Amino acid sequence: MEDLDSFREENVTGREKQKIERHLSECKQCREKYNLMVDLENYLQKEDYVGEMFTERVVDSLKENKNAGRRNYMIGKRRILKPVFSGILICAFVGSAFYFGSKYDAFKRNSVTEPENLKITQATGSPTAAPARNETVNILLYFPNQSAEYVVPEQRTVEKRQGEKLEEVIFRELQKGSERAGYGSVIPEGTKLISSEVKDGICYLDLSKEFVENNPGGTAFEMVLINSIVNSLTELSYIEKVQFLVEGEKREVYTHMAFNGPFERNESLIRTPENTPEAIEERIRELGNKVLAAFKNKDLQSLSLLIHPDKGVRFSPYTYVEVEKDVVISAEEMKEILDSDKLYTWGFYDGIGDPIELTFAEYLEKFVYDQDFLNADEVIYDKVFSRGNTINNVFEVYAGSHIVEYYLEGTPEYDGMDWRSLKLVFEEKDGNWYLTGVVHDQWTI
Repeated sequence: MEDLDSFREENVTGREKQKIERHLSECKQCREKYNLMVDLENYLQKEDYVGEMFTERVVDSLKENKNAGRRNYMIGKRRILKPVFSGILICAFVGSAFYFGSKYDAFKRNSVTEPENLKITQATGSPTAAPARNETVNILLYFPNQSAEYVVPEQRTVEKRQGEKLEEVIFRELQKGSERAGYGSVIPEGTKLISSEVKDGICYLDLSKEFVENNPGGTAFEMVLINSIVNSLTELSYIEKVQFLVEGEKREVYTHMAFNGPFERNESLIRTPENTPEAIEERIRELGNKVLAAFKNKDLQSLSLLIHPDKGVRFSPYTYVEVEKDVVISAEEMKEILDSDKLYTWGFYDGIGDPIELTFAEYLEKFVYDQDFLNADEVIYDKVFSRGNTINNVFEVYAGSHIVEYYLEGTPEYDGMDWRSLKLVFEEKDGNWYLTGVVHDQWTI
């Protein structure tokens, strides 16, 4: 049936159309051929690439021939070329189906097997490795304080590299050192982490020989060094103990301390940043300056806020504290005492033995702020200095407290014998520090 194309393109007369339709209804072979042509045409119309590159050229060619006025000639030729053209279309259809089918199968295979860290670049279509994704984690580290007595926690948010273990992240950050000023790295210089492995709650930390060879401190430093690492690692829920190895081997001793067994977490060495000795000393020194300023300016309202709320403040005219005899003033009394005419017996004058009977205002002038202690020659924190011939029992009486001393040197005129000293004693209550003692000191006969 050679006129199927003309029939499909409606290039037949009405009589021919009826004849072809009747034949298609009776001839199975021609009917199947016609349906295949219809399916192919519908497919080509749906495919953008083939439609633009192939169908358009065919249609344009036909239009061009029609415009040339050779329609009858082309119809005649088409009767000869139609079988060939139909065969070409069928082959094109089969080839296209095979090509796109192969592409679809390949796409499905790639979508399943393509590694997660690969991507196809638009420019070339070649696979390239995507950047490794890092994970942000929060860790808690412990660093020795400046005096190497305790370890202090420090929260840190860091990048965990792809494939990196959390214990490796912690060790890497410990090597960087604390972010607080004045704190260095806790790990001896040059130390390398060879490997880490956790078994049954024990982290086996294998370190290079520099961990031992470059250890800078003695027993005290070794203690805080080990506990910095152990306390940091045991912040991880799956680590209970840490076993140190050096170049893959256990050591009997580190440098001074036993080192062959696993170390447990040591809570007794942990201090918060606010409760380190350095932080406390800084706070006490600040409070001392406030107390001196209040004495100098006779601002007893402000001073009353710095006095221990339960114990009040004891005044001692000399460095020997007499617990039962020295005058104690409460915080509430201090607010009004400057204007009081009440005489207190503060002790006895050295040498003559007469009682020191003075109002608070008079005592303040003679035995508290009798010199400019805010501009002292030396400010001494928690250290015992014995000057003159009076017994210094301040640290015994105020055991557990912190004492800051303001010392003014004597003048050459008196061969330095006219020196003065004022000691302020501070005691802690409910996390705050309060003034509990004011001890005056000078040369005595």
